[in-house]
Amino acid sequence: MLANIASFSVPKRGSAQEECEDSTWVGPDGLGAGEFDINRLRIVVADGASESLLAGRWARRLTSTFGTGKSSTRAKPNFIATYNTAVDEWAKEMDEYEVEREERGSPIQWYEEPGLAKGAHSTVVVVEIFDGKQGIPPFWRAAAIGDSCVFQVRNEELVASFPIQEEEAFSFSPSLLSSRGGENDVIRRHIGLTGGAWDHEDSFYIVTDALAAWFLRIARNGGHPWEPLRDMNTVDFDLDFESWVNAQRDAGDMHDDDTTLVRVDLY
Repeated sequence: MLANIASFSVPKRGSAQEECEDSTWVGPDGLGAGEFDINRLRIVVADGASESLLAGRWARRLTSTFGTGKSSTRAKPNFIATYNTAVDEWAKEMDEYEVEREERGSPIQWYEEPGLAKGAHSTVVVVEIFDGKQGIPPFWRAAAIGDSCVFQVRNEELVASFPIQEEEAFSFSPSLLSSRGGENDVIRRHIGLTGGAWDHEDSFYIVTDALAAWFLRIARNGGHPWEPLRDMNTVDFDLDFESWVNAQRDAGDMHDDDTTLVRVDLY
């Protein structure tokens, strides 16, 4: 299959790009943009919860582990196994982080310890797109914890919205994965799994919650929210992603939060 992929991210107002707590991974190599001719494509988007310390770092750990690990969209046990791998890798990363802080003369302070002990938290959505072979038509699968979403658009119609279908379903307390581990039962209760067929010229939009809520509100009101996202970074669009997101924030149409979009156009 041929896939054209574009990836965009902008932090909250007043934050630098390196402070953005969203993270993406796009396979096969994790680079996140360009044209690919491959049999399977994997996209992972995570949204670190700002209320927890090192949330962006944990989001990057999740996207890396789910991006490079075995398929986690087929069944709950696969997802749980990959999550537990991320927890193990995080423990090693935190040991390195403590040494890093010591070496730069800024050791972990007593007031940071309670927050670090609580762990970091993040949503995650994993999307896999497969080319057809041996009589099996092209298909896709997805798994999600929390409110980062994937939308599938075909012939100017929204044909799939996962894991949330209505703007009212968003909240300030979505399900989250904790870096502390021990979330297997939470995953079994709250994980969403879905999938379906895709056609050539379909598009997928994998986004974090602020953009997802905007998307569903526009769609509910009869609009085509994919139109500006489809044209982003092309000669048909005047604004860059950051300017466009800020315009939506200024108009009161989008929550001021880290905002990420991965667009996949299939041919």
